[in-house]
Amino acid sequence: MARRMERRFGQGVRPWLVGLSSLVAGLCADWGLEAERPLSGGTSHALLCRRGGEPVVLKVTPEPALAVAECAALRAWEPSPRVVRVLRADPGRGALLLEGLVPGTPASDGPGLLEVLRGLHVPAPEGFPPLAERVDFVFGILARRHPGDHSRAHEEASRLARDRVPRVLLHGDLHPGNVLDAGPRGPVAIDPRACVGDAASDAVDFAYLPGDDLERRVEWLSAVVDGDRLAAWCRVYAAFYPDHPAVRRA
Repeated sequence: MARRMERRFGQGVRPWLVGLSSLVAGLCADWGLEAERPLSGGTSHALLCRRGGEPVVLKVTPEPALAVAECAALRAWEPSPRVVRVLRADPGRGALLLEGLVPGTPASDGPGLLEVLRGLHVPAPEGFPPLAERVDFVFGILARRHPGDHSRAHEEASRLARDRVPRVLLHGDLHPGNVLDAGPRGPVAIDPRACVGDAASDAVDFAYLPGDDLERRVEWLSAVVDGDRLAAWCRVYAAFYPDHPAVRRA
């Protein structure tokens, strides 16, 4: 976990890591939690906990602005059963307490994924960054993971992000690992990197699920997003999926 945090935040995160145990202990005391085990995470440290016998998830991040943004997005989606709910928040400590999802395993493919997309794409509230900023961020990641000239794809993605289409609240990082099985409730999205823009951009990872025919997946997803625009997003993001059969054949 320490290496992951240093890769993301740099060596300046070390003092936060030194104080992490005390931070978690204080939050558990304040919120009546019993910590059980760590969970995987990206920009946060997540723990499965119990509160009054019920499963909950404690997330803490060294960058409080990330917790503030995630909390704001989850609050905006609160009416939807397709998004994890916030139970408590302490922005000053970069902490969120989220409902625990049971069984909490990655959701299987199926109609529920379409319902996740439907549940996410509400009218765009104020205060969230535009999709173009998210595009710049993810192409920065691509440049580090897959060196090469991605400038043309980046330029086209930026153009798509700025097209005049209906603007909705986007998850921003909607891959299969961020959609969990919540039992009878169905699949539930977690860990948003929310922004505002074209709904079709949120469906790219679902279109590129391993082993599937890309055109068939795009057609299936066109029940909830614009299929032509999704196909365009899939083309500009193809370098992120070098092992997919559709990309290898191109």
